[in-house]
Amino acid sequence: MSTDWQNPENLEFLSPEEMRSRLLEAQEFNVRVNTLSELSLKIDAAQSREEILAVLKEDLKRLLEGESAFLCLLSQNRTHYIVHALSPLMDAIEIDHKHFAVDVGMPGWAIENKAAIIVDIASAPSFHPSLEGKLKDLGISSLVIVPVRTWDDVIGVMVFGSSKGGAFSDPDLWLAQLLSLQIAIALRHTGMMEKAQKRLAQIGLVNQIAGKLTTALDVDELLSAASEAIQRNFNYFDVTIFSVEKDTKDMILAAHAGNYIDFLPHGYRQQLGRGIIGWVAEHGQPVLANDVTLDPRYMAYQYHNTNSELALPILINNEVVGVLNVEDTRLHAFDETDVLVLETLCDQIGSAMRNAKLFDEIKRSNQRLLELDKLKTDFVGIVSHDFRTPLSTIMLAAKSLLRKEDTLKPERLREYLGIIVDQAGKLSTLAEDTLSIAKIEAGQLNYQFKIVNVESVIQEALTMVKISSRHTFTSTVDLNCSYVRGDQNKLRQVLQNLISNAVKYSPAGGAITVTVVSHDQQPDEVLFSVSDQGLGIPTEYMGKLFQKYSRVDAGEAVKIKGTGLGLWICREIIKAHGGRIWVDSEVGKGSSFRFSLKRGN
Repeated sequence: MSTDWQNPENLEFLSPEEMRSRLLEAQEFNVRVNTLSELSLKIDAAQSREEILAVLKEDLKRLLEGESAFLCLLSQNRTHYIVHALSPLMDAIEIDHKHFAVDVGMPGWAIENKAAIIVDIASAPSFHPSLEGKLKDLGISSLVIVPVRTWDDVIGVMVFGSSKGGAFSDPDLWLAQLLSLQIAIALRHTGMMEKAQKRLAQIGLVNQIAGKLTTALDVDELLSAASEAIQRNFNYFDVTIFSVEKDTKDMILAAHAGNYIDFLPHGYRQQLGRGIIGWVAEHGQPVLANDVTLDPRYMAYQYHNTNSELALPILINNEVVGVLNVEDTRLHAFDETDVLVLETLCDQIGSAMRNAKLFDEIKRSNQRLLELDKLKTDFVGIVSHDFRTPLSTIMLAAKSLLRKEDTLKPERLREYLGIIVDQAGKLSTLAEDTLSIAKIEAGQLNYQFKIVNVESVIQEALTMVKISSRHTFTSTVDLNCSYVRGDQNKLRQVLQNLISNAVKYSPAGGAITVTVVSHDQQPDEVLFSVSDQGLGIPTEYMGKLFQKYSRVDAGEAVKIKGTGLGLWICREIIKAHGGRIWVDSEVGKGSSFRFSLKRGN
């Protein structure tokens, strides 16, 4: 297109035909200026980026001739530009919404140089096969490219293409520049409005979600509700929450909402430090990866098509207890507003988790206190009964002696005295255990460690236990294990308790055996075993057998009286000796209580 009509001095040399042609060109340019004015008004009235693009797609062909048009807008971090097709022909090369590095092709050249240009595609100063190459394949030969800018701030590039060589002229360039300025102003305005609206909406949703989280008192339900609320309200593609296990240093998938919900099972474990999620859990800092292919920490999963990932730590008292992870299939899906809002939500989730854990601890403590209160009540009842029974027997035997002291035969006298001694022994044992409880709890149980003769301790314990005629008792001590280091009275108390239990919990009789041998795995230790052929212990009671007030309340054992403190006392005494105590048992076949002690030197 010629531009001589713009210079009045040239008009006096024009023929009538040339004058008519110039006037027609001027009229056409005026029409295009009016079109630009109409287009600008529509762009100015648009309320969003999508509306601006819709206006351009509809009316842009009236402004500049050509088969192709597209708008390239810079990403927020200005490392890429995103192509937005504005003409049907662009759909054929499938570059709509594609991302290109900021230094790629003629759009990259225009951004870098902040310059407009009219150029033939074959002689373009920057040519890239994925962009200009595809345009050339479509037959495009001429380009006009203008930066989309407000003052000195370039936010993108507008490109027009034509199949005709030399199709564009200076008027086309001026119109494109004026349009790009209007687009830049409108995009900046709508962008600010959209960010403000998004921020207000997100703040409202944060308050709404936070309100729901504060009412959740179960951690699993809390995290599940949080992930679902975040995914639903913010329309993120996929949301996961991992909890961090302090002991194993593992991350556990605690909650999941979105499109990948069936990909990883609930309870899936991932090592600390692996992937973006693992890095966040290890370092306690957020990670925003708007192109995961550029982040070496990203751990790809089969069938995943994630392109953007945002992961943030969940903290309680500056300790990482979890990670909130958001993913999307789009490149550059998240911005700093998402980071800010989700950090606020992570604070809310952390506070809610702390409250839920405190509630759970209080609930378990209250439950345990109720159990202990009941156990102590039962203990008082049992102890009072155990004290009263031998006392009553002693008093009855003593009164019989007083009434019949002159007529009793020696045999009968010895029988009454035997009853008194036997019951007094039970009282002594009960008193010793009760006193041991108080001293152990107060940390005042004193030990006198020395070299102890094992055979002697076993015999002392045996004299304190009444073996019925239904039972047989044997003891075997390895010659190499005749001496141990310990407190003789306390070890006698342990063996006495274990032998007494063996008698008590094998009511049908059977063999009771005490063996002392060298420990197979620990040469410097001696292994004691007290075995019976009694009722045995159900599996569900094994874990709490050595706890205070714990008793086996199942089967025939329910009928057997006891305080539930004997084994706890044994455990505390053996622990003070630097040993350990445990049990092997099978229901209906009997039990073997074992403990280890250091060998005497």
